[in-house]
Amino acid sequence: MPPSPHTFPELLQRFFAEHLTTQRNLSPHTISAYRDCFRLLLRFLSAHLRVTVDRLTLESLTPDTILAFLDHLEVSRKNVPRTRNSRLAAIRAFTRYVIGLAEPGAFVTGHRLLAIPVKRSSRPMLGYLSRVEIEALLAVPDLSTWIGRRDHLLFLLLYNTGARISEALALRCEDIQNRVVRLHGKGRKERAVPIWTRTAIEIRRWGRENQFLVADDLFSNARGTRLTRHGARLRLRVALTKAIAACPSLVGRKIGPHTIRHSCAMHLLQSGVALEVIALWLGHEHPITTHGYVAADLKMKEESLRRLEGLPPSRRPRRDPSSRLLAFLEAI
Repeated sequence: MPPSPHTFPELLQRFFAEHLTTQRNLSPHTISAYRDCFRLLLRFLSAHLRVTVDRLTLESLTPDTILAFLDHLEVSRKNVPRTRNSRLAAIRAFTRYVIGLAEPGAFVTGHRLLAIPVKRSSRPMLGYLSRVEIEALLAVPDLSTWIGRRDHLLFLLLYNTGARISEALALRCEDIQNRVVRLHGKGRKERAVPIWTRTAIEIRRWGRENQFLVADDLFSNARGTRLTRHGARLRLRVALTKAIAACPSLVGRKIGPHTIRHSCAMHLLQSGVALEVIALWLGHEHPITTHGYVAADLKMKEESLRRLEGLPPSRRPRRDPSSRLLAFLEAI
């Protein structure tokens, strides 16, 4: 980008301190993701251009350097295309911010940066657990111990609500009201999800045992601080190792807390719940995201195939021999 009355460090600091936090009021999770992107970008540009980080300028952000950075993420850091695209989204947000300030000459190079396309990637098939596998997982925690009761409640709540692990770990006692859990989702969106009587009873028992106050975290570690996502994944891994003895189908599976969320959605779908309701239940911003569960359910595919067997064969449209252009397109 051409010279600017504001230095690159000044613009970047204002982008995080004012634009993202005050003006856009983005969630801490999004701001952290943007921060991580620029940490990687600044270190890469410093090595790539052979200058110190403090001497980088707006002119350092060119399509060539950004493309080199994106290639570095995939080749050297082994990032998947989805991670590469999320880093590009952070760079685009900063570019739009600079353009919006009407920085002299920023429009030309800025729009060239915005023209860098996202990379198409294949979406992996959604993994989920069967009801038998879920029950095997819930049967593992030792309810005679404090950690076992906490783990059982966490796994049960994840399955009951379909919450993201970050949403479940952020729950405070004040977010539980009778048989309704208020989840704080992505983008500061909240949603209320009903819970089973079984889950509500276990939450009340857990609260009495720990003498929780209204603002206390529902899930904590042995040190009394909020349980982290890493800690939750570790406890799930321990439980799965024990559950394999009763449920061999778990062997070799890549299972994380998000798999329990997928399992909740899939079981709702198999029970006849409409996709639109499941989308609201999971907090999906776009209902099309929920359609992936239909693609993952082989039984629903087989049922659709049986329905198609009774339909008359479709007639292929007649080609128009008078149009060479149409004939070319049909031959592709």
